[in-house]
Amino acid sequence: MIDLSLNEVETLSAKAARGAGFSWGLAEDIGRAARRIAVEDDNWGIAMLSLAENAQSLDPPDPARAAGWRRGEADKPAQTPLCPIRTAALLLDDPLPASALPLAISNVGLPIWLDAMLRRSAMVVRPIGPAMRADVVVELRAEIGQPITGRRGAIDERTLAALNCFAARTYVPESERSRMRGAGGGRVDDE
Repeated sequence: MIDLSLNEVETLSAKAARGAGFSWGLAEDIGRAARRIAVEDDNWGIAMLSLAENAQSLDPPDPARAAGWRRGEADKPAQTPLCPIRTAALLLDDPLPASALPLAISNVGLPIWLDAMLRRSAMVVRPIGPAMRADVVVELRAEIGQPITGRRGAIDERTLAALNCFAARTYVPESERSRMRGAGGGRVDDE
């Protein structure tokens, strides 16, 4: 096991999320959510790898479905699991009226991420079902907790290597010119 600082957890997760196809804005949100998961759960690396590997198979919330949530209507599940990140972003950017809560959402993929994304908001998530796909209930939170600090994120070497492969997709390829110049300022390092 390798211990990463919470800053390293956040940075690696953001890069891996971007490499998995999320926008930079959502990737930064995922990094912060991964930090929250790492504070409370030693399996943050597995959760991050599951999100990266399944990112393309999770659907964003359909606008008509989200409009039904706002009206307090019963959720109509889709065949493909909902993306927990895009669902959380929708709920955070356009909060539901209190009259629509509690809200039962069907077939959310990787609900740990929906919970982690909403943790610092006025909403709380209660999963109902297995860890990979679950129905969830979004409720109003009694109080917003303060972030825990002072922990580190443990991760095994294989998971770390897999996440680094996703993160490597964000790197700019080397050019012949950059290879000749190296990391310094050219042939003469005068700094």
